[in-house]
Amino acid sequence: MDDATMKLKGTNGIIYAFGDRIVISRKSFGGLLAQGIKGDRVIYLKDIKSVEYKKPTIWANGYLQFITSAELSNAQKVGIFGTSHTAMADPNTVILRAMNRKTASESQKMYDFVSKQIDTFKHHNILEPNNSSADELGKFKHLLDDGAITQAEYDAKKKQLLGL
Repeated sequence: MDDATMKLKGTNGIIYAFGDRIVISRKSFGGLLAQGIKGDRVIYLKDIKSVEYKKPTIWANGYLQFITSAELSNAQKVGIFGTSHTAMADPNTVILRAMNRKTASESQKMYDFVSKQIDTFKHHNILEPNNSSADELGKFKHLLDDGAITQAEYDAKKKQLLGL
């Protein structure tokens, strides 16, 4: 995971952020205790509905939770006296240790990065059509064959689509 854009260590796992996905690794002592022997959890940005974030403070743990379905999300309980079992067991949640100012600033950076990536990804996909140049050209060929456009119009669009 050396090619990750960002990395954040939590109590029950490590979050790796990439341009198109989040990977939660449980390959740490805390991750093993909380989740058992499991492989990495890959969550693609397109599948994330929201990100819940509670910044850790000097007095209380925080968390980063990636919600992929409202039905599957768990309410997290973290505080001065520890962390609930459901928070530790949630496969989409990483607990952030209190009493470490570095964790607080790094977790804020991770939250900001992931939120921006999700926003960019979703905004990009709304504005960008999924049609390739070949698909578009096929549509114009069909219009030409039906007589809806002229040969000159078809040729002009073909040049535009193929970048000629």
